[in-house]
Amino acid sequence: MDENNKLNMFIPADDEAFSCPYADGSEEVNASKWHKIAMDLAADGALDESMEAFDSGLELEPENTILLRSKAAVLSRYGKKEDAYQVYLKALSYYPDDAVFSNGAGFVLMESGRAKDSLQFFDKSIASNSQFPNPWLGKGIAYGELGNFEKSIEAYDKAIALRADYKEAHFGKAVALGALGRYADAVPEFDKALESEPENADVWYYKALALDSAGDADNALAAYKKAVEFRPEFDDAWNNMGILLNALGRFDEALECFVQASEIDGDQADVWFNRGYTHAVLGQFDDAAGSFREAIEIDPTFVPAYMEAAFVYVQTGFPDEAVSLYDQAIALEPSAEAYFGKGVALQVIGDQEKADEAFEKAFELDPRYKEIFEGQKNS
Repeated sequence: MDENNKLNMFIPADDEAFSCPYADGSEEVNASKWHKIAMDLAADGALDESMEAFDSGLELEPENTILLRSKAAVLSRYGKKEDAYQVYLKALSYYPDDAVFSNGAGFVLMESGRAKDSLQFFDKSIASNSQFPNPWLGKGIAYGELGNFEKSIEAYDKAIALRADYKEAHFGKAVALGALGRYADAVPEFDKALESEPENADVWYYKALALDSAGDADNALAAYKKAVEFRPEFDDAWNNMGILLNALGRFDEALECFVQASEIDGDQADVWFNRGYTHAVLGQFDDAAGSFREAIEIDPTFVPAYMEAAFVYVQTGFPDEAVSLYDQAIALEPSAEAYFGKGVALQVIGDQEKADEAFEKAFELDPRYKEIFEGQKNS
């Protein structure tokens, strides 16, 4: 908040309290004016001062519903969920049958990771006002958080029955359907959500995921493109679009997506891994090795990055480096694949004795690798 603007509204007193702009007695400060002052301060980012203004208004009218609702909403928006919850409880002590207060309490609990506890407040809200769709939305989200997607869908349907254009409910239902593997059913729900907000990048992204999972690659690709059109910095959409393009064999386009994703957020190991894999497929081994190294630096436990980097180093004539990487992968997660790769690298070095030891370990962990080995010898 700009300090000059702040001083125009509240001038600190010696006791560190603040005084109201009407403190000279020129105009009475009633609860309504305290509400406006509090909301203006909240909009400017001055949360503490905003809370003091709300409290000043509530001293005048402790049961003022507008002040109570707004104070809770501001606290919630600033991430002060427990404080917001306490305001809702105070409000419910005055208005136990108020559907909005019960719904608000449910949402701040759910957003605090207390989905199970939130359900009682959503039910209370519904009991107070059966035509209020918001608590049904809350129940849908809460049941989804709890992994009960069937009940989640039932709740979303109730919300939609009360408000047909409830985009959040259509979106939530679509996500729940996707979680159950019902991708074909999810897509129309995403479309309904897009009817009222066609430029919502999140909805396009989740629609793309559903289409991708349903095997509709062309429409999934179109949906991913919409997501990044409306939010160019949407790194997850770029990454998943790249994965789909790789699956379609369109590696140059895929690489462009991974480059975009890594430039937006350079701290995602999986993006660097995908970028490295695509470089390798295109024969760009130096770039591939560099990308895999980035993935390992970000996440030293990312075993596939060690494995792919080792493979690249064998291909580019650095088998010693490959052995070191395979050993690190084995230390993290022993696997037949890692031992087999190590054996190949040791063969390239010329250390057949150690190579045989690595191959034997691979055969012990997965006998199928012996068939692969014998097939290579006979080819």
